[in-house]
Amino acid sequence: MKKIILLAAIAGIAFVSCKKDRTCECTNSIISKTSTQPGYTYTPQPASTTTTKYTKIKKKNVYAQLCVSQEETYSYNQTVYTGSTTANYVVTEVSKNDCELK
Repeated sequence: MKKIILLAAIAGIAFVSCKKDRTCECTNSIISKTSTQPGYTYTPQPASTTTTKYTKIKKKNVYAQLCVSQEETYSYNQTVYTGSTTANYVVTEVSKNDCELK
């Protein structure tokens, strides 16, 4: 009987110790930004950091699976008004999020 209680206590401690607070930390940056506008230049901005804290989860938990790195390309139209003329350009932006579960 004592062995069963001891094994149950060890299993309970092991189960509880697997769950802990974890933080997903992501570094977000724009890698490049181009435009069809003649003479367009882009000055890179400093990367930003976002954190999300998950309370008492296992690393295999579904919330931990949301902490993923990604790279995305996004294009949009930009209209530039100069006096009485209007010009339309296409801007393409490549952003990257490097995430790590701690």
